[in-house]
Amino acid sequence: MNQVQPRRSFARRLLRHLVRFVLTSAMLLGPNIVFYGRWDFPDETLPVVPSGRDDRVALPGLPARLSDDLLASLRANREHGGLPSMSAAIAFDGKLQWAAATGFADIENQRPATVQSRYRTGSVAKSITAVALMRLMDAGKVTLDAPISQYVPDLPLHLLTLTAELLGSHRAGIRHYTIIPQWWMGWHENYSTHNYPSVADGLTLFVDDALRFEPGTGFRYSTFGYSLLARLMEGASGQAFAQLLDVTVFQPAGMTATAVDTPSAAPERVAFYQAEGGRYTPSYPINSSYKIAGGGLISTPSDLVRLGALLLGDGFVSAAGKKAMWTPLALADGSMNPENYAIGWRVDTSTRMLGDTNPVQIFHHGGAQQGAAAFIMLVPKYGIAVAAMSNSGSRSARVEVQEATYALVRRVVQERTGKLHAPEAGE
Repeated sequence: MNQVQPRRSFARRLLRHLVRFVLTSAMLLGPNIVFYGRWDFPDETLPVVPSGRDDRVALPGLPARLSDDLLASLRANREHGGLPSMSAAIAFDGKLQWAAATGFADIENQRPATVQSRYRTGSVAKSITAVALMRLMDAGKVTLDAPISQYVPDLPLHLLTLTAELLGSHRAGIRHYTIIPQWWMGWHENYSTHNYPSVADGLTLFVDDALRFEPGTGFRYSTFGYSLLARLMEGASGQAFAQLLDVTVFQPAGMTATAVDTPSAAPERVAFYQAEGGRYTPSYPINSSYKIAGGGLISTPSDLVRLGALLLGDGFVSAAGKKAMWTPLALADGSMNPENYAIGWRVDTSTRMLGDTNPVQIFHHGGAQQGAAAFIMLVPKYGIAVAAMSNSGSRSARVEVQEATYALVRRVVQERTGKLHAPEAGE
């Protein structure tokens, strides 16, 4: 009898611990399961897109065969990803040549996507912010290596020596989103629903946090770094950042569909989803007011390539500004940063697009957030600017918007050179 009792006692203790573990796990994971089950796991079947509902515009003189092929290519990318909609545009010879949209801008209301449909840019906003920065530099209002204290003196001491160049190239040491795991319900900063009335208000999320490394010695991609850069630009220009973008970039570039994203209704703005593989769910309703410069804009592919075409030409940004924007910046030890990042743009030589025998330099940036994926690319060798956007924030959406731009460039280059270019085997 004395030998049996300890075994029973041990079994009861083990059972109690097991029950506590299960209950604790349910309390911790249950809300996450509910949250992500509601917002991140597509469970509705995407309706079939009716034939003939695609929208497109083409510059007079563009070969009809080329226009048809570009639309077929875009449609194939949307269908391959199983996405609600995709929109794309391409410019060459300094002009917007073609734009199209396919799918649903709003599934619930059966509203088709058009070339006027406005999507979230995600981090493509960083490229636009970089353009505004260079135009301020050209106007003599900003010096890239001047300390932020010259423009915004009322900041914590550890930030006062940071410069526009350090912030714009992610070498300032500013942290990215919170250390709370992104899967922890909606507490992650990327899911913020709080409205910040000004750029300065949004800085409260991170300005008191220690730098992650000595400025210039490391690379840490940081949307918050761009919020601080926006504050620097406000101080230099004497304008609120939204007004600065409008006056410095949107109006002179003819970007009439580009604006700061807000939770309130906006004309032609798409509905936002998490979708892939032909299934979807509405995306979590966020407020991007804390990160306008790094991921808080709406636009169209047509507007993005209008800007791209201006950048590939002369006059909109000086040669010195373009060199600063498109020259990857090394770390203090002389090594190149791991993303070949310049200021607001990544710079690469790509063989994926036109094959090993035709490597081309590209300037590009992608963006993804709740309900959105976007990609912009400039190909200087061919004078091409191209962009694609989707109203899904899924991984497949991020892949397909990039692949769509590559495919459009490939087809246009073939048309203009008479040579068929294709990706290498296995790509």
